[in-house]
Amino acid sequence: MLERLLINADAGPPGAILRIILGMLLLPLFRALGRDPGLAVAVVALLALLFAFKLAAAVARRLVPATPVVRQHWEWRRNLARNYDSYQWRKLVWIGFGLLLGVALNRPGTRVQWVLGGVCLLAGSVGEVFWRRQGLDIDPPRTA
Repeated sequence: MLERLLINADAGPPGAILRIILGMLLLPLFRALGRDPGLAVAVVALLALLFAFKLAAAVARRLVPATPVVRQHWEWRRNLARNYDSYQWRKLVWIGFGLLLGVALNRPGTRVQWVLGGVCLLAGSVGEVFWRRQGLDIDPPRTA
């Protein structure tokens, strides 16, 4: 059961929920940067959040004791991310959705927040289309 949890933590509904939360976390980050940060500052904040998430995942991979099967899944997905940009871009759908949801719940939101959320949602949707065209599975092939 723990093995399945570790494999699926970044995929499917759990991965979507995690990214929605990340998108919503952008709002307090924006507030910390000023009342109405410009688009450039908002984009840098988004990139910083994405980098921090990637760094946290790398640290977790080193610290979390995982079985060879779990590590195989993680390695497979890291290779997909390295080889297919669309695998990464599609994750922006949920980050954009989280940002837009957060803005809608904390009305009125700024134009920059709405635009960045919409751009993330749109870019992620395009990434999802390109990813689906690849026809690849996020799980590694089973070995005998």
